[in-house]
Amino acid sequence: MKRFAAMTVFKKELLDVSRDRRTLLFMLVIPTLSVPLLMWLLTDLMVHFTEKLAREQVQVLVINPEAAPDLVAGLKHRATLVGRAQKIATLLEEKGLTEKELAVVRNEPQAFVKLLEERGIDSNAMAAELRAASEDEEFDFSAGNIIAAAFPPNFEIVTRIPGETATPTPAGPDPQALVDAVRTDKIAAAIEFAPDAHARLAAGDATVVRVHYLQTSDSSVTALRGLKSIFRAQGKEISAQRILANNLPPGFAQPIKVQSKRLPGPSLLIKIMAQLLPYMILIFAMLGALYPAIDLGAGEKERGTLETLLAAPVSRLAIVLGKFGVILLAALVSAFLATASLAASLHLGVLSTFSMASGGSFSFGTGEAVVALLLVVPIGCIFASLLLALSIFAKSFKEAQSYSSPLQMIIVLPAFVSFIPGVKLDWLTASIPVVNVSLALKEIFTGNLDQHLMHIGVIFLSTSVFGGLLLWFATWWFQREQVLFRT
Repeated sequence: MKRFAAMTVFKKELLDVSRDRRTLLFMLVIPTLSVPLLMWLLTDLMVHFTEKLAREQVQVLVINPEAAPDLVAGLKHRATLVGRAQKIATLLEEKGLTEKELAVVRNEPQAFVKLLEERGIDSNAMAAELRAASEDEEFDFSAGNIIAAAFPPNFEIVTRIPGETATPTPAGPDPQALVDAVRTDKIAAAIEFAPDAHARLAAGDATVVRVHYLQTSDSSVTALRGLKSIFRAQGKEISAQRILANNLPPGFAQPIKVQSKRLPGPSLLIKIMAQLLPYMILIFAMLGALYPAIDLGAGEKERGTLETLLAAPVSRLAIVLGKFGVILLAALVSAFLATASLAASLHLGVLSTFSMASGGSFSFGTGEAVVALLLVVPIGCIFASLLLALSIFAKSFKEAQSYSSPLQMIIVLPAFVSFIPGVKLDWLTASIPVVNVSLALKEIFTGNLDQHLMHIGVIFLSTSVFGGLLLWFATWWFQREQVLFRT
């Protein structure tokens, strides 16, 4: 009988925990629903607000328009949906391609090709049509370039800050006035030409255009990108006119052309998700264990059932192992459901926007899921041991909850390491509990599992040893009468 005492305690505690609705909520419902829901919301919100920011009309201040009247005229012409942009937008509408779909795959060449295949669009034929519509034989056939050409920035060019009567002084703009104007959304950016810009361009020379922007303003950064695109296009036109006027070959101005081709792999969206998911899985593992641990320790003290359990013909080691087993099971179930719901959502196409944006670069197959869950097992042991020791020490359910708050912060900080740029999984970080699992999960989600197999072994070893020591501490802690019966 004594040999199976721990299992008897385990079954008894599991039955008690399964009757607690709050525990079931944190262990089953929240992990299952929150991961796919959060990913769906994040992806759609990113796309929605990026589109909204790009379509929103903003004011761009030209500080000294008299210095380059031709550039200002070209800037005003390109700042609205006219001419070639309308032709390209019409072509996209005929092909059944929306701006949102293109925005989702703009950084994923493979996903863009896949989107065209799904719509039955011949990429070569469409590229030729786009070159004709844009009147540019060197039109870069990519989702990002198509969006830029069909939906150019919506700028309103102004020569003074809206709402102010003062004009910029010949000495130049007041930096603080520009900062205040951008910060209060009066303008998004300001353009300043070199005083001799017109003369330099007329003489076949180059000139400088300064764009003043505020890095902390999303609309200002978006305006900067749009202005760079417009001035780049104007520069190409001026170069073409100069080449034509001097009867030079078309490639004279650009003898070397550099084409960037992004290698298939994780995009920025995948990078963000690979940082977020390890944090979420670890937090859910801890939350799944939190309420069962509090209930099986401080909760039993409040209900007066701990004395009855101690009087039973079982050793205290069996009692600790039984309670520990239930808490560990709750942590693993919570982490498993969070991971499984993510895998199922991707497989069933529930997160279609995310799947399209990932371009197939999000690595989360069966092998990765199994390794991720195995990594969480020793971490679950750490959480279960810590929470059980804390709960046994507390005199009441409320006191245990207050103790768990700083413990959650201690656990959250190392779990957050996946967000810190430059921190890599190496032999040192692989030996630090919680930090190692967070970084390992990040590498798994970005498809680098094969590069860290030795590190994975070190992680299992270090976390298992640390979890075993904490379980020993919880057992020793439970043996102390002054801990069990604090007054």
